[in-house]
Amino acid sequence: MSDHPVEGGGDDFLTKMLGDLLRLMPSGSGFQWPLAYQLAASAAVGDEPDPNPDPRERIRLEELSGVAAMHVADVTGMQPSPSGQAPRLVPTSRSEWAHRTLDSWRPVLDRLSAGHGGAAGAASGGGGDVGGAGGSGGPGDISPEQLAEQGLDPKVAGLLNRWAGAVMPMMIAMQVGSAVGHLAQRALGHYDVPVAPAKGDEILAVSSNMAAVAEDWSLRPDDLALWLCTHEIVLHAVLSRPHVAARLADLIVAHAEHVRPDPGALQQLMTGADPGDVSSMMDLFSDPAALQSSVDSDEVRQVRAQLDALTATIAGYAEHVTATIATRLIGPHASINEAMRRRRVGRGAGERVAEELFGLRLDQENVDRGARFVAGVLERSGDTELARLFVAEETLPTPAEVDAPGLWLARLEIV
Repeated sequence: MSDHPVEGGGDDFLTKMLGDLLRLMPSGSGFQWPLAYQLAASAAVGDEPDPNPDPRERIRLEELSGVAAMHVADVTGMQPSPSGQAPRLVPTSRSEWAHRTLDSWRPVLDRLSAGHGGAAGAASGGGGDVGGAGGSGGPGDISPEQLAEQGLDPKVAGLLNRWAGAVMPMMIAMQVGSAVGHLAQRALGHYDVPVAPAKGDEILAVSSNMAAVAEDWSLRPDDLALWLCTHEIVLHAVLSRPHVAARLADLIVAHAEHVRPDPGALQQLMTGADPGDVSSMMDLFSDPAALQSSVDSDEVRQVRAQLDALTATIAGYAEHVTATIATRLIGPHASINEAMRRRRVGRGAGERVAEELFGLRLDQENVDRGARFVAGVLERSGDTELARLFVAEETLPTPAEVDAPGLWLARLEIV
């Protein structure tokens, strides 16, 4: 704790600290990519070896990807890749998976960071009076209602807003980098967290994690690899469609724009910090989630409902197509299904942080919801009508339609 007095002169102390912090902020706005890459690489490797894949694994996955892509095109009627070429799974290390996953998420993350920290450039650019009470009014700012509830001095309130605008891109980078690194320790393929499509026709698969799952569940490695190739290529075919990728990105950004700094947490942390103690100052960034609070509003609940509906639909469709193809090529595969179900139930830290940050639900309950929608469509109309699911943005089901497939079919004048 700081020895600085906070009673009487508390506002003056906070004003000085906030001014000092603003001068320490990195210049320029936007997502702090070097920080995210550094944290992702560190978390991905951890204390375990991170071996490069055996070259023979690349050949095996390429062959299995070709088989899977052919069957995905047959079952879905979709091109598995926008280029028209067959996508292929490429084995990689955990650290490389983390780095290239961040690359593929870059368009979404840049938009997300801009929504949180539109004031970053003004706050850290070095111009103006750091004691001013002006604010940017951007989506990442603390709302006037929050400030009024805290009873903050206008000068302190203005600096809190400016500091929040400057620091939020850094905090988001810390969260995302750490989350991606932890995801790499468990991830099998690129689409474990479906934020954005993989770039090009290469879909990364973490070969050491695949080997661990096969060993833990006594699965034949080739069966697991073929199942994974199929599942990833189905998701790639869906999420590479521009209107699906755009819809998902828009909803993720809309959700993120409603996560604001908690002024009470900011004030408490700063009051207990000592500007002369580096370790004390670093504590401000040790738990970025503690400084955020989601705004509970009808708009936020609507965004979350739409995100849940979209991800449930995509997941349920991918499960259906993968099961259809796996039955053709592998035969009974209940053990693989159970292994994947257990992985969803026992989600790790990376999945949980990603869910909170992006507003995504990756749990088994949401997958089951999507599976019920797909089953309902099949019962009423068969595979032909199900193929219309991702034809255009207008054919994507609403939250109500996910729970009542007949409504979706009726809206599209199928029945």
